[in-house]
Amino acid sequence: MEEMNPSQPQQQQSKYVNALWGGLFIGAVTGIPLLNLVNCACCSGIMAGGMLTIYLYRNNLKDGRSVSLSEGAMMGLVAGLIGAFAGGVLNAVFGAMSRDLIELLSTHINDLDISPLLEEFSTAAVARGFFLLNILGNFVLDCIFGTIGGIIGAAVFGKAKMV
Repeated sequence: MEEMNPSQPQQQQSKYVNALWGGLFIGAVTGIPLLNLVNCACCSGIMAGGMLTIYLYRNNLKDGRSVSLSEGAMMGLVAGLIGAFAGGVLNAVFGAMSRDLIELLSTHINDLDISPLLEEFSTAAVARGFFLLNILGNFVLDCIFGTIGGIIGAAVFGKAKMV
């Protein structure tokens, strides 16, 4: 019978905890207005979240081993999945606030009558459609660029520490 290594479950848990932090970073960078403009530069905020995951994981390793590119890719992918969900939730929250702000501003500007436009986009079906489309787009982009960030992070931060 093979004896289990007691440090293995702790390292696996550490991967997911660090992916959670990287994913929350990705979610913030994709879901918070104005902060999401960072992603205009080749989705750099999403890649930074994947790299953050590897950086945090590598700093928590006690045995001094390297992080492989495949581990980096997998952890970046998990961070991207978490980030897509978190970003979607933030987009929904800030989207509702933005709509209310636009409506408030339009009442104070006499020349701008956007109420018909707001009424057209205020139906629940349209709102759900935009939310689902946004989530789907986030899942695709966040997973792709989170994985790329994880691979870059493994290449940059994943080397074994010299003791």
